[in-house]
Amino acid sequence: MTKEQYLDLLRYYFRQAKAEDLQEIISDYEEHFRSGYEQNLTDEDIIRALGEPKQIYEAYLSEGIITEKKGLLKGDLKEDLKDMFDKAQEEFHTTMKPQLPHYWQEASKAVFLTSGTLAYALAALCWFITLIITYLLSIQWQPLADVAPLPAVSLVTVGAFCLTGIGAGLTCLFIGQECFKHYKTQKAKEVLG
Repeated sequence: MTKEQYLDLLRYYFRQAKAEDLQEIISDYEEHFRSGYEQNLTDEDIIRALGEPKQIYEAYLSEGIITEKKGLLKGDLKEDLKDMFDKAQEEFHTTMKPQLPHYWQEASKAVFLTSGTLAYALAALCWFITLIITYLLSIQWQPLADVAPLPAVSLVTVGAFCLTGIGAGLTCLFIGQECFKHYKTQKAKEVLG
């Protein structure tokens, strides 16, 4: 086998590698041949010392020195995809699955805290708006300067509106209390266990 045949075999085996990796490998082996020629060795002696191209390729691949373009050297896409899926699933089961209960607990605590805070804010907003609108409905006021004042609203309507606003605020308050109760329960479970 000659130098050119040897390098062609290397190019053939490393055809799936990235272009820059292939160029670097070929230039390294050309350098081996140059240094062998300086020592007055024949092509056969140099090739024997370097080893078979297929063995070189397998060594590079197993040590992770080269990277592949496609990562699919087997040729069967279905098998490769199945292997990749199996590896990903195995990695998920070993790394992520044990952590999922912790993530779920953290997410549930965050949801309870956020919901409780939002419910308290809505309760305060309901009561504030109810007070303002009840006051505005109980007096005669003129929203715009050129418009006649609004007609008087009956006391029953004002009372019903006021009770509805207070009820809505209390509903939000009780929802907030329940959310914080569940949040504290989750926090206590975390501390105890």
